[in-house]
Amino acid sequence: MPADVNIWILAGAGFAAGLLGSMLGVGGGLIIVPVLTLALGLPIQYAIGSSLVSIVINACTATSVYIRTHMTNLKLGLLLSCTLVPGAVAGAFLAAGLSSPVLTIIFGLLMLYVAYVMMPKKQRRLLPEQIEAAKIVHEKEHTPHAWLDGYYYDPAINEEIVYQVHRPVIGMVTGFFGGVISSLLGIGGGIINVPVMNQLMKVPLKATIATSSLLLCFTTMTGSLIYAYNGYVAPYIIAPLIISVYIGARLGATLAHRTRSTVLITVYSVFLVLTAIIMILKALNVFG
Repeated sequence: MPADVNIWILAGAGFAAGLLGSMLGVGGGLIIVPVLTLALGLPIQYAIGSSLVSIVINACTATSVYIRTHMTNLKLGLLLSCTLVPGAVAGAFLAAGLSSPVLTIIFGLLMLYVAYVMMPKKQRRLLPEQIEAAKIVHEKEHTPHAWLDGYYYDPAINEEIVYQVHRPVIGMVTGFFGGVISSLLGIGGGIINVPVMNQLMKVPLKATIATSSLLLCFTTMTGSLIYAYNGYVAPYIIAPLIISVYIGARLGATLAHRTRSTVLITVYSVFLVLTAIIMILKALNVFG
């Protein structure tokens, strides 16, 4: 391992990862891993291990802010963690045996698809009778898990948001794969958690981001412990990352609380597209 890494690049990457990660609920590893491997030339195993440790700080810092503002759905978060944590364990053990370039390309394509799904689209207008029929069906399906419903106050629109949680089983199944991806690529499972909770489970974006940050605490802590056990966590790398991630995460969580959801969706989608392109080009050795 090279010991002469640039501390300012590490600190800058950590701050950007903490800022965007806490605002978008994705952990920030999508910034840290490419910077550590492309800009600093670190081995991918050390980049992933360092990323996971820093995301723990990022997620815990953001979660502490979100819980105080009552945006985090604790019941939903604890339920989804039942499958996310086993997935994180599986991903950490799979990391050594699978082809990194192929996984990177597949994941980059997945991010492009998620960005497309998340972008705001014109809603199809339904007839009044269609709306009423759909409402009856949704209420019948929703009744067994109404205990997961939540609410929070949104200062950006000066309004209390009350919402229902749909399809928790789908969330638990996809959550397992989110845990796998979190440990496998060191980027956090928010890339799966956020669109699934927001689009399929119908959780408002701000509550989704806050709950995703809680889930990241569980998954990244699990994965980082396994990487540390295997010797892929270097203190002189994670020290600058942790400090700068903490500062960025505090600022990002505060900004997210006061930013409109449509702005967050657009930023998130653009962020995914740009990162996906970088990851795919890296896997194809375009960067050398």
